[in-house]
Amino acid sequence: MSGQDISERPGLGATGHWLLTQACDLVENQKVVQVDSEASVEEACDALIEHGIQSVPLYDSKSHSYVGMFDVHDLSAYILARRGSVGQTPSVSQSSDTGSPLARQALEHSEGGRRASRSDAVSRISDLSHLNPFYSVVPETTVAQVAQVFAKGAHRVAVMESERAIRGILSQARVVRFFFEHSDDAASAAEKLLLDASLESLRLVTRDVVTVSPDTPVLKALSLLESHRITSLPLVDAAGCLVGNLSLSDVKYLARERHMTSSSCRELVQAARYWQGMRDGQDRAAIFSARPQATLRYVLAKLIATGAHRIWIVEPPAGAMHRDSSGLTGSSESGGARRASVSSASSQTVPVDLNRFAGEFGDSVCGVVSLTDILRLIVDAAPKPRADPEYNYASMD
Repeated sequence: MSGQDISERPGLGATGHWLLTQACDLVENQKVVQVDSEASVEEACDALIEHGIQSVPLYDSKSHSYVGMFDVHDLSAYILARRGSVGQTPSVSQSSDTGSPLARQALEHSEGGRRASRSDAVSRISDLSHLNPFYSVVPETTVAQVAQVFAKGAHRVAVMESERAIRGILSQARVVRFFFEHSDDAASAAEKLLLDASLESLRLVTRDVVTVSPDTPVLKALSLLESHRITSLPLVDAAGCLVGNLSLSDVKYLARERHMTSSSCRELVQAARYWQGMRDGQDRAAIFSARPQATLRYVLAKLIATGAHRIWIVEPPAGAMHRDSSGLTGSSESGGARRASVSSASSQTVPVDLNRFAGEFGDSVCGVVSLTDILRLIVDAAPKPRADPEYNYASMD
């Protein structure tokens, strides 16, 4: 789906479409969390946990400038470097044989290959994964331009006040929420069609999802996340049914529970949910899912309402039984329709056919919808702004 030009220059043009909003408007009154570049890895992880974030900019107080971004991808690479991608600390001579390229690079970054110590400065491992570098944009950058960066896999950009001051951090989640909030009154016809399309019609049901069992060692799971360049793994039982979710965001809790690098995925997820509950003052659900027939509108409402970054697409095993609204058990292809609604953090309330949209315990994983997937679809459906040849989209490395 393609669209017409909606502006002559980035940040300017006709008003009305949500994509023409400037990035600075989405980070108003935001308190920017930052960490000193000489802080320890543990201190940086404490900042991630305390503020419920996945990345933090690093500030060099000597040069009065930002020197990078530390995120959970970098932490995962650092842990693999310290412990080895197969579960034990490799020596320098073994480092060339480790199965993790990032682990080898991390060892080189860590004091010339010597084993990392607790006093390692977080700046040493900033952007170690090369997955989320420090992207910066000027305040007048449009949401359209930011969305294009996010559609390529970046998770956040720093909206700069000046070369030495950040006005705010704009994330994928904030842009997706902003799109959803304006989908009723400022979306194009193509965008509205996209919202009502099913996950299956959008070709998000792939049936080739990388999975692990709850008893899989944490280090093995981290190696899988790295090698497949993904941010989450579904935990499935012996029958292939979805029973949990391990996310890279859970990795930051290893800084507080160091012994858990030798534990199972189940134990790490349980510890992460405990710490999240302590911070939020409420229990946290471990997994969120939807059926292939669910619409993108339903998925967006669920992501925004729960604060999740992905939803697993699930389907009942062949011949599976389900429980309908009367409490009686019947086949997955029969039973009366169950109606409900999902209220997102925006003003929208989305009607839901639970039999067709909502996943159930015991379903099998057949795909995933991430914020990156959603932004790619949105960028493809949206009217296209004209590119500015003088605008520098390069990251600040």
